[in-house]
Amino acid sequence: MAQRSEIASGVELWPYEEARAILHRVRDYPVDRPVVFESGFGPSGLPHLGTMGEILRPSYVRHALHKIEPSRKSRLIVFIDDMDGLRKVPESIPNREAISAHLGQPVSRIPDPFGDGHASFADHMINLLGSFLAPVEADLDYELMRSSEIYRSGRFDDALKLILHRHAEIIGLVAPTLRLENRDGWSPFMPICPSCGQVNSTLVTAYHPDRASVEFSCERSFGGAHGCGFRGEQSVLGGHAKVQWKVDWALRWYVMAVDYELYGKDLIDSARLSSEIVRVLGGNPPLGFPFEMYLDEEGHKVSKSIGRGVGVEQWRRYAPIEALKYFLILNPRKARKLFIEAIPQYVDEYLEAVRQIGAQPDGNQHALLDFILQSSSARRFDSDLSYAMIMNLVGILGSLDRDLILNYLRQYEPRLETDPDTLSLVNTLLKCALNYYADFIEPTRQRYVPGAGEREQLGALKQFLDDNRDAPAEVIEKTIYDLGRTYYDKPGKIFPLLYRTIMGQERGPRLGAFIRLTTPRRVSELIEASLNASNQNS
Repeated sequence: MAQRSEIASGVELWPYEEARAILHRVRDYPVDRPVVFESGFGPSGLPHLGTMGEILRPSYVRHALHKIEPSRKSRLIVFIDDMDGLRKVPESIPNREAISAHLGQPVSRIPDPFGDGHASFADHMINLLGSFLAPVEADLDYELMRSSEIYRSGRFDDALKLILHRHAEIIGLVAPTLRLENRDGWSPFMPICPSCGQVNSTLVTAYHPDRASVEFSCERSFGGAHGCGFRGEQSVLGGHAKVQWKVDWALRWYVMAVDYELYGKDLIDSARLSSEIVRVLGGNPPLGFPFEMYLDEEGHKVSKSIGRGVGVEQWRRYAPIEALKYFLILNPRKARKLFIEAIPQYVDEYLEAVRQIGAQPDGNQHALLDFILQSSSARRFDSDLSYAMIMNLVGILGSLDRDLILNYLRQYEPRLETDPDTLSLVNTLLKCALNYYADFIEPTRQRYVPGAGEREQLGALKQFLDDNRDAPAEVIEKTIYDLGRTYYDKPGKIFPLLYRTIMGQERGPRLGAFIRLTTPRRVSELIEASLNASNQNS
């Protein structure tokens, strides 16, 4: 059966709800003051589709805001945390041993592990981020800000002086949230050691607000990094120090006057604390939207350091990029598995959403979905073809010949001869389905061998198909249900047997329509092959 889209008729999508809350917040802003959205990227690991979500989702809210109030200006800042010290070497990068010598140093000062000419570890990851976002760049308008450049430029300096003057109050907020062993000696500031270059190993021992400096010792051990023992006094201005990340988050919000940011639900408590710190500085914390995490196939949070997750090039090999944009607009408060084997489900949900757009009158929710589809020719998709159906057709025909598969699809769907938009989308789906089938299904597929009690059921369907080669889809579907009533207490119980025999899997699309697409003759041949294999084993 076709996947049902979560986007229900008459239900306003979450970006519009968020946009209205933002517009209420900024209702008294001067007309020339923009609404500031922020997102972040930590370049300590490879970007993945979760990274794209953190940039596309605020773009959706921003788009909704402009639909509601077109004259309202806005900007989206993507803040790159390249002053962060490297805590551990990601499993997914080369030259791990060489990079481990730089643990604890800011990633903007660590050599590029890939050796392809970038100035630093961070520069390589930032370049990857740009390539990663390229397929959806038409939908994005953002400003990239690097932490290292902002600290060095002095843009944070006034706020850093304020933090230095109010460090005791900030420590009073943060310390109770820390483990007991981490409270003693905790400081908002992390000087960069001039001797070894580490930032994670320094410990502040005295504060000097009058000269904007701190005394510190480089003596902490963190992960695989150990301090060098250096002691001294150093300015906190001009990039010679950074602040701890919860304070750093507040620092950005305060200096950039951020109005809105999405963040993972694992950061809810941190966001509350950072909001309190903003208030200590005299600012107004932004509105926040905590979203659920992306999970891999084992139910673990997608991780940059371990390298779990789906890459955008993988997605594009197996699915249209518009299906990814659809996936990212689904309710962010619901946890979703994001791994290769889940892609077909999301593609079919996307197709159902496009069908709904074509069938419903225009409205805000449809305008937003239209935004998702703006780079696609698929403005409408009225066909009941699905990604699963196309992939199963590939399997049943046992061929990766694109033209052969397309000829079968043309027999089933006349619009492919008359509607260029439908043909364009189906061509994309077919290309992706052939890639997916070749990479994941064909190498492991085995023919199902029915048991003695199942042969009679399969034989009855084979006989019907042999006698009714021109039967329409609804007649085939009714016959299958009639067979189910004959052999089972519930007619639906016959379907797993038929799916295993015809497709080599436990479930699939509507069989009547699929058998019509594949032709009764071809399905009869598949059933016969399974029956012959069963007879040989008996």
